[in-house]
Amino acid sequence: MKLTIHRKMLIGFGIIIFLMIFTNLYVVLELRGVKHGTKNTFTLDVHASDVAKQLKEVLYDEEAPAQKAAILQDRDYYKVFEAQSLLLKQLADSLEVIPMPDERLALVHRVQETHAWFSEATRRATFGLGRSGDPASNEAARSDSLDALHATLDKFIQMNQATIQYSMTSISESLVRSANVAYVLTVGAFLVAIVGALFMARAITKPIGVLISGTDAIAAGKFVPIKVESQDEMSMLAKAINDMSTKLASTDKMKTEMLHHISHELRTPLQAMTSALNLMTDQRYGTLNSEQLRLTTFLREGINKITAFSHQFLDISKIESGAMKYNFAPADLITLLMPVVEEAKLIATRKNITLTMNTAAVGKIRADVERLPHVFSNLLSNAIKYTADNGHVSLNVLPSKLGVKICVTDTGMGIASEDLPNVFTKFYQSKNANRAARGTGVGLALVKALVEAHNGRVYAESTVGEGTTFTVELPAIKEMVEQIVPNFATIQQSVN
Repeated sequence: MKLTIHRKMLIGFGIIIFLMIFTNLYVVLELRGVKHGTKNTFTLDVHASDVAKQLKEVLYDEEAPAQKAAILQDRDYYKVFEAQSLLLKQLADSLEVIPMPDERLALVHRVQETHAWFSEATRRATFGLGRSGDPASNEAARSDSLDALHATLDKFIQMNQATIQYSMTSISESLVRSANVAYVLTVGAFLVAIVGALFMARAITKPIGVLISGTDAIAAGKFVPIKVESQDEMSMLAKAINDMSTKLASTDKMKTEMLHHISHELRTPLQAMTSALNLMTDQRYGTLNSEQLRLTTFLREGINKITAFSHQFLDISKIESGAMKYNFAPADLITLLMPVVEEAKLIATRKNITLTMNTAAVGKIRADVERLPHVFSNLLSNAIKYTADNGHVSLNVLPSKLGVKICVTDTGMGIASEDLPNVFTKFYQSKNANRAARGTGVGLALVKALVEAHNGRVYAESTVGEGTTFTVELPAIKEMVEQIVPNFATIQQSVN
């Protein structure tokens, strides 16, 4: 039988429900037994003890009028005795109807018989009836019967108290036993529920984790088949994703090949256009007026943009396909950055933007001196592009935990928080950028690819309306770092 997720969940919940029902049923049955024992103890045994104690009190109350009535033969005292005697008889009769062991029932009958004899003896003595004899011996006999009554009642109460004590001990033991078993069953059910929940969670989340990793890889452009071992809905979903991945891989390959071909095809006409434009601006075939020269400037900027995009797209395509070749060597970061900043200054002056470079003592890095400058050229170009006239852009070089940190900060329009996580995604463009300032969406993707190729990382921080900071962290060569004197006095270099 194929165990789908639905069936796994039904089986798991069924086991847990069965354990909980079994535990609760056991506890209920035990509590019913405790309830029955408690009822018997408090409604029968305790009641019998209370009645026996009332009998002793009534017996004490009837002793004095009985003696006075018998000795003085006073009928008024006898009436008092008779009322107490009737009450005692009623109480003794009520004991007889309470369910109890034969031994205690025999004691009740003895009390009834002894008291009946005592009552009759008192009546005869009061009215001068019946046997003749020594009044003292008759009084002694009646006194002995009273003592016997008290002794019988005391024995009955002791036996009842012993029964109550035994019942309470049994109830307590039953409660403790029930509680212990309930605890064990509850803990067992809880552990089974935890194990079942962990098993179910793993059975569900493990393939989900595989699917997430696989889809993340697909989103990153790595179309590797996803392998899910479970034979349930997850395997069906993995198969569907793999089919989709295969189609996406084919489409992506076609798209990449087409764009790569287009980029290559653009180079020849762009070079021809650039050569023709150079001949025009050199005015070898006639003098150009000011308006014509202004138009050639626009043409050159357009050609440069297309050329830059073509080069960037080819570079990122090579990186993604693994065809990019790097020549890593120890390099001085400051020396590498200076030409980039000088070049960026030419663009900044057109918008009257102040560009500054602040550096601290940092070690050498292992870099491709031909490709790494493209990172900072792109970052500075973007910073200038999105900063209004008379703004400020700065490049700061500082030590960091990784080695060295380069921060490019501008006072431009900033990036919205919802756009910030996607700024390094290929072809992504921030929504708050105006149409005229929007780029191709390739530059920052190339920045990220090149930085990661240098084992570094890049990230952005921004506040809309205040500006943006792009930070690149690169590892420094260890032996070079150890030689640096820990003096990080900042060297200000203005590039105005």
